[in-house]
Amino acid sequence: MEGAQMKTKGSRIKFLSTACVVTLCLSLFGGIAGAQVEPDNDDKHNQRSTAEDFLRLGVRPIAIGHHGVGPNRGENPALPIENTIDSVRQAYSLGARVVEVDVQLTQDGRLAVFHDDFLSDFTCIHSLTLDQLQQRVPYVPELHEVLEVARHFNKKSGDDLGGIFIIELKAFSPHCDPGDELEQALVSAVVPEVHKAKMADQVIFDSFSPALLFLAAQAAPEIPRELDLSGLQLLTAAQIQAITGLPVTIISKKNSLGLTWAEIGPVFRLPGYASAQQFLATGMATSVRVVGGEMDFFGPAEQQQPGSGAAFVAGAHSLGLRVFADPAGSEADWNFFSSLGVDAIYSVIPLGVRLQPAIPDLK
Repeated sequence: MEGAQMKTKGSRIKFLSTACVVTLCLSLFGGIAGAQVEPDNDDKHNQRSTAEDFLRLGVRPIAIGHHGVGPNRGENPALPIENTIDSVRQAYSLGARVVEVDVQLTQDGRLAVFHDDFLSDFTCIHSLTLDQLQQRVPYVPELHEVLEVARHFNKKSGDDLGGIFIIELKAFSPHCDPGDELEQALVSAVVPEVHKAKMADQVIFDSFSPALLFLAAQAAPEIPRELDLSGLQLLTAAQIQAITGLPVTIISKKNSLGLTWAEIGPVFRLPGYASAQQFLATGMATSVRVVGGEMDFFGPAEQQQPGSGAAFVAGAHSLGLRVFADPAGSEADWNFFSSLGVDAIYSVIPLGVRLQPAIPDLK
């Protein structure tokens, strides 16, 4: 397999900005999704700011620190590497109230904060112990270390929103999980780590995989969840294959949730959606609190049918769902997402902090 076929999410889906029409056929579903969070930490009086506070804010959009201060694998020496302790700490220090990181499972059951489930030479994270991984990539932290950073800022927040932490449960690639066997192991490792840090009230789980979120809901129903959508998931197999040059294989997913799942080359194992309506229905069925849309979804939708992105956001809001957008690397990106009425934007920091509205205290 060639390196061009194994690029990360941000670069490998940009072609979708000129891809096929995204049809937004919305319908309304009754009720709202949302289990109420019960505090599970023993010093809750020192941790007043919760994920619930974030989800109930009446102002929008709020900046979410994307991988810390922003995606950076070393190409920008002026910024800390993404998904590191330094990047997370700097994002909170610069005023981000919410920060997101990615998590991967190592061979010895530890949780590494890293974007992909493979390294640049295609070595799978799950084939390495944490020590072996850190020998090769020394800056990779464990999840509990960045949770402690978030906990520190949360305890300092007082009556302000702060120290909220989003953990993306990464869908495994076919390359690293050919037998579709690792989802339960990942969830079973992450949930106890969050509880051990006494951060269940401050954490949100995020994923493109409704199967992972379904397992997370079983293990920790009190932790809110966000289901994400890429424009890739609304294309047909033939369209994807024509655009990417990668083979598309429909698979029998062990935990399919009634959806059609496909493997796209060695990189993706994700469900496809016949429409945005089906995506929202899946979010409702799995009781998520938030739906997230990538730029490669919202961008083509607005290009092909102006107003359709805002209609999607309004439809999600009518279901009681919050809507997050990803990513904003520039003020133009931020303004585009903001015009759609989204509630939060994954963005580089301090750009997002500068552009977000004033956030009221939590009194």
